Amino acid sequence: MGKKILILKDIKKVYDDKVILDNFNLSINENEFVTFLGPSGCGKTTCLRIIAGFESMQQGSLLLDGREISNLPPHKRPINTVFQKYELFPNLNVFDNIAFGLRNNIYSNVYDIGALNLMKEYGIDEEERDLLNKKIQLIEKPNDVKKFLNTYFMERSKYFMAKEYLEAFDKEFKHLRYSDFKDRLDKVVNIDNQDASYQEYKEIVLKDISDNDIYYKMLIRLNSKGFKEAVIKEEVTKSLKLVNLEGYENRDVSSLSGGQMQRIAIARAIVNKPRILLLDEPLSALDLKLRKSMRLELKEMQRKLGITFIFVTHDQEEAMVMSDTVVVMNNGVIQQMGRPEEIYNQPVNKFVAGFIGEANMLEGVYSELRRCKFLDKEFKVSAHDFTVNDDIYVLIERNDIDITDIESAKLVGVIKNVNFDMGKYYVDVDVDGTNIKISSEEKLHVGDKIGLTFSAPNIYCESLNQTKAALLANYEDPNIFKGVYLGNQTVSFMGLVMKTYITTFLPGEVVDVVIRPEDFDLVLDNPDKAIIKGKVIKTVFTGVNFNIWVDVNGKTLLVQDYQNVEIGEIIGLSIDYYEIHLMKVEDEKQPDYIVKARVEARLNAIEEANK
Repeated sequence: MGKKILILKDIKKVYDDKVILDNFNLSINENEFVTFLGPSGCGKTTCLRIIAGFESMQQGSLLLDGREISNLPPHKRPINTVFQKYELFPNLNVFDNIAFGLRNNIYSNVYDIGALNLMKEYGIDEEERDLLNKKIQLIEKPNDVKKFLNTYFMERSKYFMAKEYLEAFDKEFKHLRYSDFKDRLDKVVNIDNQDASYQEYKEIVLKDISDNDIYYKMLIRLNSKGFKEAVIKEEVTKSLKLVNLEGYENRDVSSLSGGQMQRIAIARAIVNKPRILLLDEPLSALDLKLRKSMRLELKEMQRKLGITFIFVTHDQEEAMVMSDTVVVMNNGVIQQMGRPEEIYNQPVNKFVAGFIGEANMLEGVYSELRRCKFLDKEFKVSAHDFTVNDDIYVLIERNDIDITDIESAKLVGVIKNVNFDMGKYYVDVDVDGTNIKISSEEKLHVGDKIGLTFSAPNIYCESLNQTKAALLANYEDPNIFKGVYLGNQTVSFMGLVMKTYITTFLPGEVVDVVIRPEDFDLVLDNPDKAIIKGKVIKTVFTGVNFNIWVDVNGKTLLVQDYQNVEIGEIIGLSIDYYEIHLMKVEDEKQPDYIVKARVEARLNAIEEANK
């Protein structure tokens, strides 16, 4: 797991009495490409603007490297934004567009960047550079930054220390004879020229020190006439190289293509050396072909820069192609967060499944164990945590449906629409009045009758009312533990803190944690590296598998597995976050502030319904 660079904690944002973000919690790792994905109005752009400092919030904390930055103005946050519209200045050429922020006399951070570049050039270690950077981030005006840097370098300069010493020496010993001065100085520094005058002695001493004093050298360069423009030229050149537009410095922006304009907008943002780059749907104004090529370029830029990108989009394909982490949002709430392949293959609810994979979402009934009925047919399914006659959603990804001959098909339909994109045909099939979406490598034709088939593991089932009470239906001795929901999809129980897919509880709320015995995996080779470690206290063979009871921190877990272990053995256990289920606990068992929050939420809901 990477180092956390940015933490949004308990964020609340309200517009005109409408709650956009409420109790919003999110941690973002350093050097990751993170995408906020969701439909229009889900709160993703508002969240981005709060991070940038363009929006305030009613409550919550925004921490960068553990430091609160909510009160920092946008220009002092090491965070820059690329907007959907390029916002280039038509009267300035490419170089001056990129350099605009660095030349700004009110908000420029040219001295911040220049000083850190100097320190790196002269071999100052990273720790000192980082400490200085944190200090100058708190200074708003560029001239004040320059003054601070002058003082900082001067205090560490041996040249100025020696000069101050000699001046004090002159005052204290001005009554001494010239030969006495030379004798005293000879004890401090060895000078070969014995015939030098006292003044020459001092100049030789100071020259010798200044030649080896890196802080003195940095101070001279910082105050040189061309320092600011030299830094600007160097940084603009670096930025143009990163966006593959070297040699475009003198071009008029009106002569650029849409893709080139977008690159210039990105260069203008990265020239300020941000720790985090925010991108608010920056590709939406480009044509399809250019948009797809820019996706790969953005990912490569992020890799070269080695900084965190936070990208906002409603385009699922963009999120899947570019991201290290995808945050799926709806109605101001994080529905799921994880790697693209996790979210695509293991959606935690019907919204994520439908939004990410363009899944076919159908209503059905759980007819019997591992069977469900939809489209007037009965199918085998993997799900076994529902009760008979439960109403369910059935979700099948279009990529998981195969075309087969009509005789052996599970469903038969007529092709109503065919679209081609990126080497695949995306097809709508009418099955008895229901539209089923599929994809195919082979060309298909409107009007053709085809057969469709899919396997049981590819049929995802979810309760129609989204309750999880049926989890307990098939177990006499399930693992149910009291826990506390910590927020940000984490729960504490049995002395452990673990991730879960649940987002609907309040931080601090008491919950029942339910883990099905067969969802655990044994870790026998190196138990110390497992997320859970315990001692086997009992095993029983059921005729199909082994029931294994494991003591973990004084609590007992039931595990089911096809291999047995010895009583007394120390074993490790692993479990996927989407298999840690939480259930509601009655209000009378909750902390008072949780009960109060629930009551307020109910009253607000009633009030809204009566409007």
